[in-house]
This record gives sequence, structure tokens and C-alpha cells, in this order.
Amino acid sequence: MQDEFEKQETDVHRYEDLITEPPKWSKKKFNRMIWRTRMNKLRNAASAVILLFLLYTVYISVIHIYFNTSGVNATFIRSIITIVELHENGVRVERPVNSTIEVSPFLTQKATLKLYRNVGDWQVITGEIRAKKSMFGELTYSIENMSTYLNKNSHTAFILPASIMFDKPIKDTQRQEGDLEQLSKIEDGNVAELSFSINTLMSPEHLMGMLAQYNVVATGMPVYAGELKAFDTSHSVAGGTDYYVPYLNLRPTSGYEDNNELSSWQLYFAAADKSKMSEHIENMMSELEWMTTNIEYNGVNQDKERLAFLLKNEVQVYGATVTGPVRELEKLKEQPQFREFRLGRIEVWNWDKK
Repeated sequence: MQDEFEKQETDVHRYEDLITEPPKWSKKKFNRMIWRTRMNKLRNAASAVILLFLLYTVYISVIHIYFNTSGVNATFIRSIITIVELHENGVRVERPVNSTIEVSPFLTQKATLKLYRNVGDWQVITGEIRAKKSMFGELTYSIENMSTYLNKNSHTAFILPASIMFDKPIKDTQRQEGDLEQLSKIEDGNVAELSFSINTLMSPEHLMGMLAQYNVVATGMPVYAGELKAFDTSHSVAGGTDYYVPYLNLRPTSGYEDNNELSSWQLYFAAADKSKMSEHIENMMSELEWMTTNIEYNGVNQDKERLAFLLKNEVQVYGATVTGPVRELEKLKEQPQFREFRLGRIEVWNWDKK
């Protein structure tokens, strides 16, 4: 019995002999371990960042490919062109061959396009438009005009015929001075842009017939679509009788494919367009309907009221923006119905007889 106890005691001693104190780490070895731990963490973090970057790149690439191939970008460009040109008389939006459209990770589209006007045969850049369309479909834009002179208002405004506002025409010939006097001081070797209002509403065919005897072309005409009569809209008044309102613009025809890719467009109305004005009017109505149906933008409800008015009434205009040689533009004062002449851009001679 005693022998067994001594054997167990011996075994205990032997087990205790196996227990040793933890090894003491040197400072150098400890620092090396900390450094390796940090490097592993840094390597893991860098791998995660690279992976996220690759996933983001693939995501953005897929979005751009989809937006380009599905026609989403083409619809965006068409929306910009249609909204701006139907609300800004005489102005044109750049038709980019390969449009650069920025698409954010949240599916917001952004584009910056040049604006230009026809002055003679030249397309003169007069500003740019910055447009944005959110993933929810709302389109917003801002226009930055390039002004050659300080404090010069380059915006073209037209006066509603007095017969609309007061049920009778009000004669006022004083407005035919001013810009026409400036025009008379310009030498023959120049072309210019000129806008004017009309004393009464008239059909676009009638107006083109009046302009056909002059060597000029029209780039746009303000359309009366029930403003201040069929519905209220913002407006300003000058002299108690001159009412200025936002307007629709009758512009030359633009054609689009089924995928909304721009296929054709015309820069101005020439004399030969007198017999084809119904086509231009039909195109305007089609674009107005497409715009109010497919785009959310500031003023869409008012354009729906304009469309409803025009579907019930014939399209009539009350002015025009024209361009041509200065001597031809000066002859427009021969028409007693033309008033409120406003001189726009002037360029050196670049004209062929139309």
C-alpha cells in the first residue's frame, strides 16, 4: 500500500515537472507580431476596397451600357431638345453625334449641351444648357446665356395682340423705332437676327406668305395657346397694353426613330415652307403631346392646358424670329402689322439667296 502511494507521488512530481512557465517574448519578436497583424488587417482592408471598386466599376459600366443600348439616353436628349426648343423662340440645342451623358450610381442622368442661334447661315453659340433627370423621372434644367455686353437682355419677348386682351386692336407705331433705327446704321456686308410681334393673330401660312417677298428665313414663331384667356399664367405688362407671357414656339420639324434617336431636323422656315406649314404644325403638336405624356418637368401642367386648347382651336402665331441680310430685315417695316422689332445677333456676311 505504501509502495502504491509512493508511486503516485512520484507520478505527481513527474507531472509537475512537465509544467513550465510561458516563454518570455522579446520586444523585437513582439513588435514583429504586431506588425504582421497590422499588415494582415491592412491587406484585408485593401482587398475589400479593391473589390468594392471593381464592383462599382462593373455596376457603372453595366448602367452606361444599358442606358445607351436601351434608348434611355436617347430619350433624355430628346427630352432636353423638345422642352427647350418648344419654349425658347429661335434657339436650337446642340445635336450631339456621340452625346456624353453622366449617370450617377443613383441613376441620375446629367448632360451639358450647347445652345445656338441661326444668324444668317451660321449657327452661333449663344450659351449652354445643363440638364438633369432623376431616377424618379423629373427633368430639371438651367440655361446660361453668353452675353456679349453687360446689362443687355438677350431674351426675345413677344407682345400678345391687343385684340386678344381688349377685343380690339390698339394702334401704336412708336414701337417700330429704336432697334430699326439701329438696323439702318449697319453696313450692307452684315447679316442679323431680328424678332417682331404682330398686331393680330394669323396662321403660320399667312405669315410665311408675307415673309416670302423678302430674302429672309424664320427660325421660330410664338404660338397663341390660350394664355390669359383659357387659363392663367405668369405675365408682365408694359404701358398698360403690352402683355408678355410664356409661349410655345413653332419650330421647324425634327424627326425621331422609334428608339428616340434623332434622325433629321430643319434649321429654319424658308419661302418654300409656306405650302408645308401643316407638316411643321403637326410635328409641333406631336412633340407637345409626347413631351407632356412622357416627361415630368416644371410647367408640364400648363403645357397640357395649351395642348387641350390647340386641339380645339387652329394654330395661330403672333410674331416671328427671322434672320437675313440687314437691308432685307430693314424692309420688314413696310408691313404695318409688324411691330416691336428687336435686334438680336449681328455677324459678317455669310448669306446665299434662299
